[in-house]
Amino acid sequence: MHITRLNIERVRNLKAVALVGLQPFNVFYGANGSGKTSILEAIHLLATGRSFRTHIPKNYIQHDAQEAIVFAQSPTEKIGMQKLLSGEQLIKVNGDHIATQGQLAKLLPLQLIDPQSTDIIDHGAKPRRQLLDWMMFHVEPEFYHAWQYYSRALKQRNSLLKTRRHLSLPELEPWNQMLSQYGEMLHLQRYSIIEQWQHYFQQDLQQLLPDLNIRLEYHPGFHPEPGLMSDLVNHHQKDVERRYTEYGPHRADLRLKTATGDADVVLSRGQKKLLIMALKLSQIAMLHACNKETVVLLDDLTAELDLTAQRRLIERLSQLGSQVFITTLDHESVQNHLHDLSISYQLFNVENGTVQVVVQ
Repeated sequence: MHITRLNIERVRNLKAVALVGLQPFNVFYGANGSGKTSILEAIHLLATGRSFRTHIPKNYIQHDAQEAIVFAQSPTEKIGMQKLLSGEQLIKVNGDHIATQGQLAKLLPLQLIDPQSTDIIDHGAKPRRQLLDWMMFHVEPEFYHAWQYYSRALKQRNSLLKTRRHLSLPELEPWNQMLSQYGEMLHLQRYSIIEQWQHYFQQDLQQLLPDLNIRLEYHPGFHPEPGLMSDLVNHHQKDVERRYTEYGPHRADLRLKTATGDADVVLSRGQKKLLIMALKLSQIAMLHACNKETVVLLDDLTAELDLTAQRRLIERLSQLGSQVFITTLDHESVQNHLHDLSISYQLFNVENGTVQVVVQ
């Protein structure tokens, strides 16, 4: 879904924003604090149901307002979200209410590349697992179903472990069975997708970090042989003592290995930025191969990357058919890239929460 029209109401300092005729590339420039990143935040909110800057709705819903609204339209779809201070949300697709954020996310695959993206490398397994599962959600039809059932069983099992001081193995048997069934399913799905992802990742890595050899190394969160059920049974007493489930796909990790060690230890900050780009571009390429185009949010592009990396990123995203929303303090550099690459774009000036089209 490529967005041709975007309306934003009561998100941070943004006044009623109504953008039409959006292009493959859309560039927003203005001073710090003008509201540039809030535009990206609103799109992210629509696609995922959450902000990438805060987990608390009152922090992004305008002061004295009770709700924020984001609406987007493509040639074939109309989608909208109303986010309330309570955290509740109302979602519509083509005028019909829908129950889950997942239905909306399917329509609007979204990738964010921002100054915090190196957290994927530096801050433990969770962000890497989320990166993997974003792709799983969009390319593996059965993933979401299996993950929902696994998550429910895990929640119930952990609840019992927290509330009951002495649990026998038979008391956990139903949850162990369900965790094992769906956990093994998730593992096989992830393993298969990562094998495919390696191919796309190596291609983009070669373009961005040609002198480095880096591989994706998947750790499933349990011992595949003899299997998850064996881990749940053999570590039953430890789970009772810890009061949570130690083994399973919820503990999986996607490690990034270089010839001399883990990427988080041996790479420079600049190399990590390029590695993150390779990871995300390769995911977009994989979706592109499945006839799914991705909307990409690039926050503070010119501050994070040098001119060569900027151009490579813009050119690659254009090749992959992505629609891109860019924020920058240096719009002239971005315009030069887009002009030299013959890419259609629209320029917007953001000032004190007001967004104006710049006629070129």
